[in-house]
Amino acid sequence: MTRIGCIAGGVCLSAVVLDAQAQAPAFTVPRIVTPGVSQQPAASEPAAELVPAWRTPLVEGRFDEALAKSSGEPWAAAYIRGRAAERRGAHDEAEQAYRASLVDQPTGEPAIALGELLTYLGRREEAVPLWSAILRAGQVQRTGAAIGRAARAAQALTQVRLANSYFQSATNMSPDDAQMHARWGDLFLEKFNEAEARSSYETALKADPRYVPAIIGLARSLADSNPTAAEAAARQALEIDPANPDALVLLAAEALDASRRGDARPGLDRVLGLNPRHIEALALSAAIAQIEDRPDDVAAFTTRAMAVRPRNPDVPRIIGERVARQYRFDEAVRFLRQAVAFDPENSRAQASLGLHLLRTGDEVAARAALDASFTKDPFDAVTYNLLTMLDGLEKFVSVPAGNLVVRLHEAEAPVLQPYLVPLAEEALATLSKRYAFTPQGPILVEVFPRHDDFAVRTMGLPGMLGALGACFGKVVTMDSPKARPPGTFNWAAVLWHELAHVITLQMSGNRLPRWLSEGISTFEETRARAGWGRESELLFAQAYAAGRLLPLKDLNSGFAKVETINLAYQQASVLVAYLVETQGDAKLQAFVRSFGEGLDDGAALTRAYGRTWETLQPEFDAYVKQKYGAFVPALTEVDAPPPGRTATAADWKAFADAHAGNFRLQMVAASPLLRLGDLDGARVVLERAAALVPFASGEASPWRLLASTALKQDNGADARRYMVEVLDRDHTAVSTLRQLVAQARGGDDAALRQRAAERVIEIDPFDPGAHTALGELALSRGDLPTALRELQAAVDAGPANPAEALTSLAEATLRSGQRDDAKRHLIKALETTPRHERAQELLLQIVDGGAGAPRP
Repeated sequence: MTRIGCIAGGVCLSAVVLDAQAQAPAFTVPRIVTPGVSQQPAASEPAAELVPAWRTPLVEGRFDEALAKSSGEPWAAAYIRGRAAERRGAHDEAEQAYRASLVDQPTGEPAIALGELLTYLGRREEAVPLWSAILRAGQVQRTGAAIGRAARAAQALTQVRLANSYFQSATNMSPDDAQMHARWGDLFLEKFNEAEARSSYETALKADPRYVPAIIGLARSLADSNPTAAEAAARQALEIDPANPDALVLLAAEALDASRRGDARPGLDRVLGLNPRHIEALALSAAIAQIEDRPDDVAAFTTRAMAVRPRNPDVPRIIGERVARQYRFDEAVRFLRQAVAFDPENSRAQASLGLHLLRTGDEVAARAALDASFTKDPFDAVTYNLLTMLDGLEKFVSVPAGNLVVRLHEAEAPVLQPYLVPLAEEALATLSKRYAFTPQGPILVEVFPRHDDFAVRTMGLPGMLGALGACFGKVVTMDSPKARPPGTFNWAAVLWHELAHVITLQMSGNRLPRWLSEGISTFEETRARAGWGRESELLFAQAYAAGRLLPLKDLNSGFAKVETINLAYQQASVLVAYLVETQGDAKLQAFVRSFGEGLDDGAALTRAYGRTWETLQPEFDAYVKQKYGAFVPALTEVDAPPPGRTATAADWKAFADAHAGNFRLQMVAASPLLRLGDLDGARVVLERAAALVPFASGEASPWRLLASTALKQDNGADARRYMVEVLDRDHTAVSTLRQLVAQARGGDDAALRQRAAERVIEIDPFDPGAHTALGELALSRGDLPTALRELQAAVDAGPANPAEALTSLAEATLRSGQRDDAKRHLIKALETTPRHERAQELLLQIVDGGAGAPRP
């Protein structure tokens, strides 16, 4: 289907440049029209759906400051009185003041303020004539200020292209007008084009670094991608305007998202103390009450909000979206359905309903809601992206498997299905038994070959570069192995991690704190396979050595900060490991279930373990010291300037020897030694690093470098020893493990080669060599079904030498007695490489009527 238009929430996640191919322009969000091109309003454009609830009037602003300094302007004094009255919730007084100002300024700032106020109160039909008059005035007056007001009017009338064009013209005419750039940013942010919004806000702040609406707009544009920066911007706004309600509400929302409800309440109380009729503050207060299972308070706050604007769809929408950020998607859908019922024409409510229906797995109902939203607003980036993503899902195949439905792209299914589906079944069965819980299904697992499709399916927008998978309780989404370069991640570990979320989220009624949910999932990775779930172990040990571990009572907050999220994952996993090792699985199950009864962290901890955070902290500290204390000297930071650019290999070896007990400095010295060709010296340094911190993995792994260095020296025995260490400790080292598969061909190497090839497939199932190795191993033990599967996968994976792969498949097929199929494979092999001798020989054998197995 064709659409014309431009092209986030609580999700359990596994911790890009967009595809530049011409056939995939989706997911980019340009400025909506060509700069400087004006468009007249279209008669067919939808009726006005006006400003969103969060755009409450602000006293702080460039224009108001100018007015305050003016004299002899009766309309200006009335206008300022209206802004002040509106800020404290005296809406009738504000309306009267604005109307008094209209006498002299029928299409000026008072008209804008009155239009926004009427919209805020739900009186949109009264606002339309005002917006229309402002729009006409801008088309006649053609000044920068008039065109800027016309842009705001066009935006309110949902004439998005025209609004964008007018903002472009207005900012060209008044390039230093901070208010104009900030309002343009509001348009982009309303349509979820956060990058363009940030650009506009930053331009505004270059013109006026103290312009509060631009600072708050910048904070809003960063709220999902960088909460720390968003909070910093909001606090900067409060330094200028200490009672700014938008900044206070934003900080409360960020605290709520980080599960710091105790920090959220004071800010909301302060806003409501200044303005008891502040709709967003009331809705967020209702959301907190819903999260805390206080239905009477939910009703009370909702009633107060509805008294300001009856049947306001933004109130249940805000509640639903905030509840969803706590993983409670079924509850969110209930509130969002109410929002749509209040106003079926509200595109934002329809879009939010569609997004969250997707998270419950109801893709049919989600499409209906998104189609309804798109009809009303084709410029909403999230709506467009989700509908485009759903169109793409038509090319996926669905594989039912017990309590699972796995959806794979049709081009990847032949290779992925034989591995991913059985592993998903194994994970669900293992975890269900361990936690004595059968999740409600079917569990939908969707695997995307493009990362941005995964990001859109998960959050509605491209990006999420650090995320590999997500779980919503009954729905799992994840990157396919082809979504990122091989060696970036282990898809099998991600799948296991997300299915562990399915168990724990459902066990807790989707009320599990993030630290525990992520901690259990990462810990379960370590239980499932050697090397899984330890990619941040070195980071954790370094943080411990530096005294930078997170206090347990604040562990949940670590997930809300970019700078601490990886540490939080690993620390949560270590904490769960401690609880299981010392208290057993049964108490962990009880701990998880207690959240479903509405207990908070502290109460659940006391019930399950008889501890408080204060008493658990020293126990955990002792456990960490026992496990990692011996590595502290090696990981303690040392201020030691390295040799200069002209340093020789001898200089670097002396530097490494002088700091022989420091892991980081050994790794620092190893790189120049390798570059300078001193392989023996590099191995000495790397061996020392590996002995100091044997669990280092990933790019920081000395074992990987030791293996590649030994191979350069043609020292196969040592290379193999290092490769085995990599196999045991590192679950993404695809290059090293490919070398191990190729090398392990001796008579006693079958088990090692099998393990290495299986690990390669966990990383890159489209590696033909790994499948060929597994097929050969299966043939050697007489397992023809497995051999046929693996050798067929080697062909499907697109090998560099398809004739060789097809011939190997033909040999296995012939051994199974399928002569016609073997002949077909060989003919295809010879079509690709006519002189392939092995294929020729085997085909002649079949044609001559030879035995059912190839000649030795």
